[in-house]
Amino acid sequence: MNSFYNNEELKQLGLKSYGKNVLISKKCSIYGAENISIGNNVRIDDFCTLSGKIEIGNYVHIASYSALYAGTEGIIINDFVSISARCTIWGKSDDYSGLNMTNPTIPDKYKNVKEGKIVFEKHSILGCNTVVMPDVTIAQGTATGVFSFIKKSTKPWMTYFGIPARAFKQREQKILELEKEFLESIKNDG
Repeated sequence: MNSFYNNEELKQLGLKSYGKNVLISKKCSIYGAENISIGNNVRIDDFCTLSGKIEIGNYVHIASYSALYAGTEGIIINDFVSISARCTIWGKSDDYSGLNMTNPTIPDKYKNVKEGKIVFEKHSILGCNTVVMPDVTIAQGTATGVFSFIKKSTKPWMTYFGIPARAFKQREQKILELEKEFLESIKNDG
């Protein structure tokens, strides 16, 4: 038995769009499928949650137990992005200061919800259990260590660790050469 949806089952999900070679676990929870676009060569593993306006590029992997709560501002995941297991991406979040009430059962006039678009640029990677807050850009080539808390946009080609996450060292950019070689190889094969 295949644990991923086949092409006919993908059609029945009602996604806004999806490309070729899309593997979505049948154990993935999808809310608002009509607002979710998925490119080519994407894999979404068991027990993930996708909710809200989400655009996923090509060659993207979202590992088990990760959750993407996009809200109305959206989450954009560009090509060659990896989201490791148990990551949580919050496109909106309640105010926990005690000045406002929280949770979805409370009318909006009693809450102060922060909402903002999240963008993952090419070749960014989140380590296990990373949390990303609203209104953040994960810059090209950014890598986060396990248990990182990202509340501000990152700088390109840096490695981040910690709570809150801080930049630690520059990453190599050989990935860009490998990307070019890889794309050329599949162009020649096809």
